[in-house]
Amino acid sequence: MPPKKKQKKENGFMVFMKSMKPQLEAKGHRFPRGFLDVISVCSPLWNELSSEEKAKYHQKAKDGDGLVKEERCDTRGVPLNLKAKEEQKKVSEKDELLQRVEDMVSYLATQGTLENHYFYLAHFNIAVATSEGEYPPCEISIVKFSLLDGIARYYHEFIEPGQIRLGYANEAKIHSESTHQIPTNGFKLANANYVAIVDNIKKMLLQSDGGIAPLFVVDEDKVKAVYILDWLVKKCCQMNETYDTVNPFKCYSLNKLFYELRRHADLNNPSLMFASPALVADHFGKGMFYYSKNMACQWHVEEDNVTFCSLTRVKNYAYTISDLCCENYDLSLLPNRHCPADVADDNRYVVLPKVVKKEEPETPAVVKKNDDEEESTLPRKPRAPAALTLKGVVPGIGRGILSGSMSSIQSPGPSQATSTPPPPAGRGRGRGLLLLDESN
Repeated sequence: MPPKKKQKKENGFMVFMKSMKPQLEAKGHRFPRGFLDVISVCSPLWNELSSEEKAKYHQKAKDGDGLVKEERCDTRGVPLNLKAKEEQKKVSEKDELLQRVEDMVSYLATQGTLENHYFYLAHFNIAVATSEGEYPPCEISIVKFSLLDGIARYYHEFIEPGQIRLGYANEAKIHSESTHQIPTNGFKLANANYVAIVDNIKKMLLQSDGGIAPLFVVDEDKVKAVYILDWLVKKCCQMNETYDTVNPFKCYSLNKLFYELRRHADLNNPSLMFASPALVADHFGKGMFYYSKNMACQWHVEEDNVTFCSLTRVKNYAYTISDLCCENYDLSLLPNRHCPADVADDNRYVVLPKVVKKEEPETPAVVKKNDDEEESTLPRKPRAPAALTLKGVVPGIGRGILSGSMSSIQSPGPSQATSTPPPPAGRGRGRGLLLLDESN
């Protein structure tokens, strides 16, 4: 059994330091190495005390247990107990954010508005990741998505990353060539007007009550996204001294949102629950829709590098959620909103024939807004399926298919916010889609 480590006896000066440390911290002093840093600050103060005052502290030390424990520190002098507290704080904050997503989805479900509610999914490409924890952005994409309407709108922008930290130029070049291929210097399409970029994001996320909707990013990009949003606000403040320094953006877990959306389709059906969060990430990582048409921005299409485009990634998130959730809500699938219109894998999809559907007259309540805002209707319920006459259709295996001639969402040029007109709605069985064509 190893001998017990001897502990130093407490003296009057140590008692004085212990009493002064909270007062000094309240005044702004920081002591990352604990009492090792307190000594240099308290020594002059101790020497200024009179003999009578020092005697009081000596008596307190004598009346105490006579021992003081030394703080254990890591190689950088940071107390280990402080590190443990910081780690615990991070875990608690993460759990709190996950709980917020769960509470949000649960509340929307109880209110009957979950299917109509718009969520904002985001993806960022970066110029380089530094060991100092920096992630200068070079591309951003956001989609406005709901289970009922799919992708209703999207925003895409190339961002000027600014001066890369000294020593990382080559690493940034390698990262660009192996991923998104966006030049880190001299890229003509990169937007350096950070105020305009942030204002466009705010405009897209602005809610009717004046609040800013949160962004949902995959877990692996959470730290990067938080840094970039803060980075953009700081750049705005550098360009405009009167700009609001408060960062209004919040980031939540897209993985958790996907998990909860699927689960709330039927809380009594355990098969709808993902077995683990890793499975949620796996579905996003498969990139099932990466190579479909109208996924990437025009520049990445011309560069023949659609898979690393931010717009491709964020659309893939929305399509993946639709693919695994909409059938459970018995919702219609809309081409280029829930799934690309050109998906035609006969081994996995059932192709449904075109039919003529007579719509019953509807009189939805229309809410008129300003000229620059979209018109919205009251939350819609899923449409009843149309009667089908299957003629000469050879069924495939698995999910449904989007087919026929449909209007596609055109990939916007860089630095644009694009709204997509709602295409004709159809009704599929399972994950399929029945397209409507009035010409038949």
